[in-house]
Amino acid sequence: MVSGKSECKVGCCAKSSVTALAGQDLCLDHFLACCYERLDKLEPLIRQRSLEAPEYLAAGAFLEECSNHALLICLRHQPLSNLDRSRLLNILLLTGDLQSLLRKPLAKHADPLSDLSAIFFGRIPAKTKNAEDQKDC
Repeated sequence: MVSGKSECKVGCCAKSSVTALAGQDLCLDHFLACCYERLDKLEPLIRQRSLEAPEYLAAGAFLEECSNHALLICLRHQPLSNLDRSRLLNILLLTGDLQSLLRKPLAKHADPLSDLSAIFFGRIPAKTKNAEDQKDC
């Protein structure tokens, strides 16, 4: 957390900074805007698994920094409105979701619906069933 005496470094903002993100002192409004802007860019890349190794590491570092600072603001910044709290919670949930996606190994599923039917209805997916039928012959 940044002391309340420093000012936000975005444009000509005269508000006090509440935290620093990527080394830049930010007020609450600019922190939220910066997080949402970067999360909006990262989310489709992470969900589509289209990040290279350096981008993967940078994305993980940003998600961790963003979630840590959002949590610190929630715990230490006193005058939060309900809207501010809901935005911070949204950032925490989204960063957590994206972090878990980054940790998951890349799994290749030919037919996700057959996997779901196996889970919910106890059915064997088509590929597995055919492979078992061939073993019996």
